Amino acid sequence: MRKDVAEVDLQPRMDALAARVREETQIPGIVLGASVDGRRTYAAAGTSIAGERRRLGKSATFALGCASKLPLAISAHELARRGALDLENPIAAYLPELHDCTCGETVLCEHLLSHTSGYRGTNIFDRRTRALDWDGLVAYLQAAPQLFPPGTVFSYEHTESVLLSEIVRRIGGAAPSNVQATAREAENAGRHVFDERTGRFVALETSDPIPPFWQPAFSERAVTIDDLLDLGRTALAVPELQRSVVRLPPSAGGPLCELMPLAFGLGCAELRGGFRGSTGVAAGQCVGLRFAPRMSVAVGLNAMVPHLRDFVLTALCNEVAGVAPREARRPFGFDLRDLTGRYNGPGTAMVNVRHADERLICTLGHEDRRTSLQVDFVLDDDLRPVLRSPVPQLSLAFFREPTEGAIGLMLGLSAYRRVAR
Repeated sequence: MRKDVAEVDLQPRMDALAARVREETQIPGIVLGASVDGRRTYAAAGTSIAGERRRLGKSATFALGCASKLPLAISAHELARRGALDLENPIAAYLPELHDCTCGETVLCEHLLSHTSGYRGTNIFDRRTRALDWDGLVAYLQAAPQLFPPGTVFSYEHTESVLLSEIVRRIGGAAPSNVQATAREAENAGRHVFDERTGRFVALETSDPIPPFWQPAFSERAVTIDDLLDLGRTALAVPELQRSVVRLPPSAGGPLCELMPLAFGLGCAELRGGFRGSTGVAAGQCVGLRFAPRMSVAVGLNAMVPHLRDFVLTALCNEVAGVAPREARRPFGFDLRDLTGRYNGPGTAMVNVRHADERLICTLGHEDRRTSLQVDFVLDDDLRPVLRSPVPQLSLAFFREPTEGAIGLMLGLSAYRRVAR
């Protein structure tokens, strides 16, 4: 971070950033916040409902969504410091119903924090998965194959947070409470979706409620930008959140893909420029938080556009701390012909990869469905990967698991293991 950052007047810069994003993207509303050495600055643009005049302000509330995993991690580390939880214990030590399954004895509590449990995860978009309860999850884990050795490969899996939350509840007697719920219906930021037909954002009238079972993974708890900045301040005081334990492979992606972390630690992501953080999406909204010594920044958007959220977070970090140097892109480390085969991922997801005409043709689908999507993975003249996809939100990478040498594929934040050639 720049030495003179405490003296920089952020207000005009943040006002300009919020106005620019609102004008260029036509997103209904955006709220920004930055805390530097305890001094907070805010900016907002737009309205809570598209087409109406009620201005969005810094007190607007957003759903915490997937970012609920960060306060859960803070609670787990607090229990560990008190000696009530040993993060190096297998999860079955606290969840005895998992004693008779492989993951109960091999997956450690710290693996839940770093998303490195290695078991074949779930597909949250599947109706049966959304209907899971605790007994159903136990039964699922008893049958779930282990795709990777625990602790070796990052794969973003929501059931890990459900397991960790249950451990925290049983040890601490309560759910994580280090983010205050400050919602008042009159201050709700609003929720919007993009209408492909009209090319505009429209208000989301209704959304399916998140079942209590899934609340630890993507909470509907309403928070303000101040709440997110408070969360960043709390996270900075937790030493265990300041180190990484698993790196992610460099990926190729479309223009609307989420920003992939460089690495992940025991509860939050490592990003460029020395920042760590957490992001969340909910129906019609998304939020993000990044923090580093002396500072934290947060953003809330009242539409679910993760790539825009990540762009704004990066731009805000650059305004506060200076532009982070780009890491040199390394040439691709595989011969494309060595990557062919079938890869299994979360739920029934699979990817079939074949080689033709100096490219990989990747067919994305599910074991129980006929529909599929085809994308091409190619190398440019500098031997760097390029993804050609009709879906601009996708990103894809290949990697080698470090202990067994198994070939894997990363689709977004989910890891797939090659099971056949």
